[in-house]
Amino acid sequence: MIDLEKHIKEQRLLLDADAPSEGHEDRFRQMLEHRSVRRVNFRHVLQIAASIAIILTSAVVLIRSNRSGDKIAEYQIPASVMEADQYYSTQVDNRVDQIKQFDFNDADEKMVLLEELEELDIYQQLLMNDLEANPGDERVINALIKHYQVKLEVMDQIIYQLNQLKTETNSKHEKKSV
Repeated sequence: MIDLEKHIKEQRLLLDADAPSEGHEDRFRQMLEHRSVRRVNFRHVLQIAASIAIILTSAVVLIRSNRSGDKIAEYQIPASVMEADQYYSTQVDNRVDQIKQFDFNDADEKMVLLEELEELDIYQQLLMNDLEANPGDERVINALIKHYQVKLEVMDQIIYQLNQLKTETNSKHEKKSV
C-alpha cells in the first residue's frame, strides 16, 4: 500500500497533465442522451405490450361470456316443462292457502311451518336456475318434477294431519259441552 502511494505521488504530474481530448465531454453527453432515449422507448414498448395484453384478455373474457349467453338463448326451456311448472306452482299455492286458513293454537307453530315450506321454495329456485343453464337436461327436469311431487305429498300430509287435529279438537269440545 505504501508503494502505491509513493508511485502515485511520483507520477502525479503526469496524471494531472493528461486531460481528455477535445469533444470528449460532448461524446459522453451524447451517449448518455442516447441511452436515456432507449429507456424511454423500452418503457413505451412495455406499456404498449401491457395494454395489448389487457385488451386481448378482455376480449377473450367477453367472447367466452357471450358464447355461454348464446347457448342459453339458443335453447329455451320446453313449453311442456313450463306448463308443468305452472301447474305444480298453482297446486302448491292452493295448499299453502289451505294451510294458512287453519287455526293454530300457537302462531309460532304456524310461522315455523310456513318458513319450512318456503325453504323448499329455495331448492325449487335452485333447480329452476339449473334448468335455465341446462334447458335440455332431462335430469334437471325430472328432479324439478319430483321436487314438486314430494312437496305436494308433504303438504297433503300436513293438511291431512291438521284436519285430524281439527276433528279431534272439535269432538273434545262437543263432549265437554254436552
